Amino acid sequence: MSRKSRKKSESQIYHVILRGNNRQNIFYNDDDRYFMLNRIQKYSEQTNIEVYAYCLMDNHIHLLVGKANPNLSKFVQKLATSYAMYFNKKYDCCGHLFQGRFKSEPVETEEYFKTVFRYILQNPQKANICKFFKYKWSSCQFAINETMDSTDSFVSMEYVFEIFQDKTSLKKFLHTENSDLCMEYGNVPVMSDAKCYELIKKRVKIKEPSQIKKQSQEKKKELLMYLIQEGSNITQISRVTEIPRHILAKL
Repeated sequence: MSRKSRKKSESQIYHVILRGNNRQNIFYNDDDRYFMLNRIQKYSEQTNIEVYAYCLMDNHIHLLVGKANPNLSKFVQKLATSYAMYFNKKYDCCGHLFQGRFKSEPVETEEYFKTVFRYILQNPQKANICKFFKYKWSSCQFAINETMDSTDSFVSMEYVFEIFQDKTSLKKFLHTENSDLCMEYGNVPVMSDAKCYELIKKRVKIKEPSQIKKQSQEKKKELLMYLIQEGSNITQISRVTEIPRHILAKL
């Protein structure tokens, strides 16, 4: 059965979601997020695509892009391939990092552009992470920070300000409560390394997670199952305990 064709936007503006396979983490630390931002800039410039907004969540990313016909797929494929190679090499992984084809929806009107723009920037708040304007890994800073100059970034704010007319109107709109759902992708809480670290120490009564290496096979297996049930994964457990993934996989 052939794949359904991606719906083309007459405005050339799209809301894009790229998410981790089986909702797995695609970012573990700030270096990962900086790498992703670097690649968004690199490939948007290469494909002449404008980026109006972005938000990097732990297990997925949101992008609002324009002038994307006919290079949208090329842009996202370059982005996903480059980041997956970086991630798999860094964390000694193999296989698919991202879940199937990326999701996209056309943004045809100014009103829906506003809705999607706000939805993307409010994502951290709706996921109960923090107030959206305090989140470090979105383009919100360029929308509401009076001292931030977007000309020094790959984020293109000219069209945004054209729609909203001024930052005061934009800030008011962003702070408005709403129940908007745009190509909704559920935000599933992902365990941090710090949380995994604490769970290990509490479960097996040790001072350092690396000491789990000295535990029996039965104890290691019991801990592995417990951590996975709590929301961790083998890649994270390997990183925190310093036990190679291939050994954990055989428990």
